[in-house]
Amino acid sequence: MVEKGKMVKISYEGYVDGKLFDTTNEELAKKEGIYSPNMVYGPATIFVGEGQVLPGLDELLLEMDVGEEREVVLPPEKAFGKRDPSKIKLIPMSEFKKRGIKPFKGMVITIDGVPGKVVSINSGRVLVDFNHELAGREVKYKIKIEEVIDDKKDIVKEIIKMYVPRLDNVKVSIRNGTVKIELPEFAPFIPNIQTAKMAIANEILKRLQDVEKVSFVETFERKKTEE
Repeated sequence: MVEKGKMVKISYEGYVDGKLFDTTNEELAKKEGIYSPNMVYGPATIFVGEGQVLPGLDELLLEMDVGEEREVVLPPEKAFGKRDPSKIKLIPMSEFKKRGIKPFKGMVITIDGVPGKVVSINSGRVLVDFNHELAGREVKYKIKIEEVIDDKKDIVKEIIKMYVPRLDNVKVSIRNGTVKIELPEFAPFIPNIQTAKMAIANEILKRLQDVEKVSFVETFERKKTEE
């Protein structure tokens, strides 16, 4: 069985009422009409048992071996939680006007960092449900542990992808307790890259106990011109 805290790659499919709502498989997502161009498909990297997936999946993964595939039905409390009436709030229309938002029924909004859906609009007040869309629902998952990642360089590269999924062409070296990460030239133009670098460094220092320092290197080369 996989130990808690181990980095693994998992593939999965999530169903509610027999309908696919989440998957790591790009072709399946396209086939079932839930494909999103903003998603990065392929096996997802997580640290097992640390709350990076639904509670019921975290518990199941700790019972599984590499290469094993299982199906599980999760009750609401092990999935997206029970519906909480206190998360359904009446918000004055004036709050939306301050933010330049014109709400409509079914609109998904984010207020103070919390996503919610507009349920109704009446008498200058907007009823917003901040429960997760699948709160209170039973869900079924097919999940497989594709591999365990033990190599330190690979762990660093996967941590980078966790925080900046589309960042490729990253060179990693580890020597004398220092991890050196060479970033591509376009890296400075990635939104919130400085915050991501800090998070990446903290995660590396947390996971690799023999590492004392994380260094990011950005190199700019002279472009060759053709005569």
